[in-house]
Parts: sequence; structure tokens; C-alpha cells
Amino acid sequence: MGTLKQKSLFVLIARLVLAGVFVMAALPKLQDPVAFATSVADFRIIGPEHSAWVALGLPWLELVIGIGILLPQIRRTSGALIGLLLALFIGLHCSAWARGLDISCGCFGAETGETGSDYRWLMARNIVLLLAVALVLRQDLRNKREALGSN
Repeated sequence: MGTLKQKSLFVLIARLVLAGVFVMAALPKLQDPVAFATSVADFRIIGPEHSAWVALGLPWLELVIGIGILLPQIRRTSGALIGLLLALFIGLHCSAWARGLDISCGCFGAETGETGSDYRWLMARNIVLLLAVALVLRQDLRNKREALGSN
């Protein structure tokens, strides 16, 4: 295993990547909620009226938890919510793939020129991000235990 400094740097990089991904995913959706609502509806899990609500709320959640993963006060809560969203996204991609849907995922807003999704890539990306969340949460809990033990 690496030194404590290397582990801390790796965890910091994981937090920065998670923050960047979730903030960058939120911004285009906030700019064009109608296009994102269409992407949500294309998954055929919920109806158009609920898709509109998801399109209005999800980007704000992504923005807040993307920033929150960098803030020690809400890091664990943000990390847990990011983990839950990633698990949900993986499930949605599996479902769409199993049903033969060839749709744009809407992950980073309305992707220009994209007519379908590479579900293997989307799931692999989200699994790697989920592993990064696990790393961040594990380190945060370890730091908390050490702080409590030293008091």
C-alpha cells in the first residue's frame, strides 16, 4: 500500500472527479430542462408529467451533492446520495439495454449528434464512479474514527 500522503491525494482526486462529473452533468440540464425531460421520458419508466418533475429536480440535486462531496460537513451525505444515484443510473441503463431502447442517456444534457447509448460504457463509467464514492466514504469514516479515538 502507498503512503498516507499518496492515499490522501488519491481520495482528493476521487472527490474532485466526482464533484466535476456531477456539476458538469447538472449544468446543461439546468439550462435545458425540456430536453432533459424528453431524455427522462425516453427511458419509459415514468410518464411525461413525472419526467418534467425529475428534469426540474434532479439537476439541482446533482449540483448540490457535486459541490457537497468537497465539503467536510456534508461529504458523507453527499457521497451516499451520489452512490444511490449512480446505482439508480446503472439500473436504468440495464433496464433500457434489456428492453432494446436505443436512446440518448441525457447524462450530460442533450448530447448533440448522439442517437443512442453505449450501455456498456455508461455502466462501466458509473461503476468506476461508484468505486470512487466508496473510497471517499471509507476514508471519511476512517478519519472520523481516528478523530474520535484520539479524543
